[in-house]
This record gives sequence, C-alpha cells and structure tokens, in this order.
Amino acid sequence: MFEKGKKEFFRYKGKKLPVYDKIEEMLADGLFSRTEVIIIWGKRRTGKSSLAGKFMSEFMRPEIAKQDVEVSRQICDKLNEAGYSIRPPSDHTVFCDTFFETKGFMRKSNSAYQFNFVGFGLPNEIHSTSLICPSGRYFSDETQDLFDSHLGALPTFVTKAIELSGQYKLFLCFIAQRPMRIHKDIRDLAIFIEVVGMVNEYSKYGYLLASYWVCNIIYDNSQLESYLSSKDEELIDKQVVFKYRGNIFNCYDTNYFIPMFVRGKENEGLTLIKTTRTNYSAAYFKEYFENRVVDIPETYRGKKPKEKAKKEEKEKNKDKEQKEDERNDGKATT
Repeated sequence: MFEKGKKEFFRYKGKKLPVYDKIEEMLADGLFSRTEVIIIWGKRRTGKSSLAGKFMSEFMRPEIAKQDVEVSRQICDKLNEAGYSIRPPSDHTVFCDTFFETKGFMRKSNSAYQFNFVGFGLPNEIHSTSLICPSGRYFSDETQDLFDSHLGALPTFVTKAIELSGQYKLFLCFIAQRPMRIHKDIRDLAIFIEVVGMVNEYSKYGYLLASYWVCNIIYDNSQLESYLSSKDEELIDKQVVFKYRGNIFNCYDTNYFIPMFVRGKENEGLTLIKTTRTNYSAAYFKEYFENRVVDIPETYRGKKPKEKAKKEEKEKNKDKEQKEDERNDGKATT
C-alpha cells in the first residue's frame, strides 16, 4: 500500500499518489493557500467531515496556530487603535458549527470554537451577524442547507464577506454531499476537493494508526460542472492523498446531527404497525390511505399550513354568504 522514503506515496487503482501529512507541504506544493475558500464534497460516508477534521487539526497545531494568532492579533491591534475593542483568541483561530477536539501523543487536547453560520457575513442593517475573527479558520458542515442554490440569490452581505475574506485573512471550508447545491456565487470563488474514499491503517492489535483520504482537486467551477456531467478524469487538476496520524474519529462527533431528527418530538412515539396483505374491507382501505402518500400535502413543499386553512376558511365564508343570499332572495320572492 505504501512506499517508504523521503516522500510518502499511496498506491490507488494503479496510480502512485503523493501523500500530504503536514499543512506546510500542502501550502508549499500549492494545493491551497492560507486564505482559501474550499468546498469538500463526495458521496455519503466517504470521509468528508473527517477530512475537514484533519485540516482543523493542522490549523490547531501549536506552531501553525501561533502564526495565525499573531496575524489575528496584529489586525485587532490596528482596529483597536481606531476605537474598537476586539480581543483575539490566544490559542488558535479555528471555528466550526459541529464539534472538533485535537488529540495526540504529547499534545494537550483543545477544542475548536463554536460558530453558527447563520451569523456569517458583513455587518448590515437587516440581519444580525457575528463578529468574525481576523485570520479565522471557519468550517461549516452540511453547508447546502444554508447556501442552497435552489433558494435564489444569496444576500449581498454574505457574498461580499466571502469575496473580501482574503483581505481579512480568512480560511473558509464548506462541506457538502452535492457541490451544485451550494450557491454559484460561492462556487465561483472556491476550489473543490472531492473525497473519493478513505482508508484506515490498523496495528496488529486493532488500533487505528492512521487514516488516508484519496481526493481529487478541481480549481475552477466551470471545470467542476463539466466533470460532474462527464466524469472525465482529464478534468481533475490534482489527485492526492491526505494523511492523519492517529485516530481521527476520537476528534469529532459522528453523532452531532442526531438531534435534528427528533426536534419537537419529545412526547411522540414511533409508529409501529406491522405490514399486512391487502384486505378487501372498508377498515383496511381507510388504514391504507392513512399510512401511504397519495396526495402530497402543501406543507411538504414548504408552504405553511395556515395559508391553506385561511383559503379553506375564505371559501367556507364565501359559500355561507352565497347560501345566505339565496335564502334572502327566496324570502323576497315569496
């Protein structure tokens, strides 16, 4: 699987791919810069979130974090001289909307800072935003929910923040299963890392020693669109492997999104009705229509139920008024 030497390589489908362990190597070889917009994408369970964790761990390494904190402090000092009062972090500048904690041999555990991406953007008069950390490294999982390309144009305060993010020394990393769901205004500014697969290396005792992510890198959105439609490997700019030494799964929470499935269902139980064969009876037919989708409700498409209720109420009132008029006309005739 591996070739030992000054430079480590990984054999994948007959190819010899370079392995990147430290962020210094990634920057030196031009995979991306310190002020990049990255979209990590791939099929379910390929290792997208864990790869983002690998990148977070690199930015939280003491020697790298120290450099980022120093840049952040320099920007804050200039702003504070102008009358602001911004205190940068003292240990690292990594923010995420899930959970991540660094672990390692002879390395003190440390967690990323929480950040809700609903607050990401430039200050404006309409929507409240959060103060962004200069030289911050921001990671957002399941980004398509917030920056959905199906929901129309993004607010200017969001797109402008991403356009200007390099001047504020930001590194932005968005994770999605389908990159085309992320709005084009963001895709046009990003580079794309497709996670093709993940390979774990274990000791003979079953301990996880290292993880390897096989990835394709594409640097242009129009090229990505062509690649998605054709799957032509000639459109891939680079094929690389990222490596994490240790157990990456101890660093992030694979159960982080479980609460999404039970929101507001504290007092509900599961519907546990066994499947049955067709029974030609009125009772069975009634149960059939209660448990199977026949007419898709408007609420399934995002319309509020009260809109339908108002419409039905209006129609009822109209029918009532019409019947009342008919009765009055009948009385007048007699």
